[in-house]
Amino acid sequence: MTSRIIVLGEHRDGRLKKISWEAIGLGRKLSAELGKDLCLALVGSEIEGLAREVSGRSGLEVVALANDHCRHYTPEAYCEVLAEFARRDNPYLLLLGHTYQTMDFAPKLATMLDRGLIPNCVDFRSTGGQLLWVRQVFNGKLNLEVSPKGDPPYLVSLQQGAFPASEEDLKAPPRVELRRAGVADDLLRRKLLEVMEAVQTKVDLSQAEIIVAGGRGLGSKEKFQLILDLASALGAGVGASRPVTDGGWLPKEHQIGSSGQTVTPRLYIACGISGAIQHLVGMSNSGCIVAINKDPYAPIFQVADYGIVGDVFQVVPKLIEIAREMRP
Repeated sequence: MTSRIIVLGEHRDGRLKKISWEAIGLGRKLSAELGKDLCLALVGSEIEGLAREVSGRSGLEVVALANDHCRHYTPEAYCEVLAEFARRDNPYLLLLGHTYQTMDFAPKLATMLDRGLIPNCVDFRSTGGQLLWVRQVFNGKLNLEVSPKGDPPYLVSLQQGAFPASEEDLKAPPRVELRRAGVADDLLRRKLLEVMEAVQTKVDLSQAEIIVAGGRGLGSKEKFQLILDLASALGAGVGASRPVTDGGWLPKEHQIGSSGQTVTPRLYIACGISGAIQHLVGMSNSGCIVAINKDPYAPIFQVADYGIVGDVFQVVPKLIEIAREMRP
């Protein structure tokens, strides 16, 4: 019976990645809607400790798929372990975060299972017991609904930041099933010789708790300094809409939206941003959205939790003053 929803957890340095917690969050919602059990699968070498930690925090059953060949990631080893697991358990759905690692092995895994893969999904809806998955095309200008065909398991990867994370610390008794997975040596075509960390130069806003973002309404690169000052006062990351980065006011890596980064901070402050759909898809799942715009009909107010209709050059200096007084 294909009753379970399986989240394939991605981990590094003994920690589950945030995008896997996002997949768990969606898995909980689907589990409740579809009446199917939810569990997490981890692949690695010595992963029982991580499995117990994640199970205790999430309250989920965790299947630890252990093999020495999976001490470091290679697509052949991961696919062999996961294909054996999927054939044995026959789950209804396999949920993955849409990461570089997933993009490397998931198409191969889908082929081995003779199933389709629906990548980089940002939403879903259920109709008549059938799940329809939403993907964005043409740089977010259109949403495409995709329905999986054939028998389960269905493979779906989720865009980072598209779904709220479920990182509760439930302190539940761990429920871990340790399985020793088999991988034949002659199937391995790659051997890891060395892991070299790249120098991190790109701005990563996906981990920011607070983001202050500015748009065309700031008027110029010089006036955009106001956004940098507010971000500094709040200890926040700095984001921008596309016109800002296209105009050279900030590097492209600060852009938020369908052609930039997708973010889910606890607090998102949008200053002088009208709210084009391409920007909204990159930040609409933030915990709390505060919008400041002089146009009361700006689309950004439709997704905002708090809206301030006013001139950013009058409102933001007041916020900076308050933030500086409140911070130690």
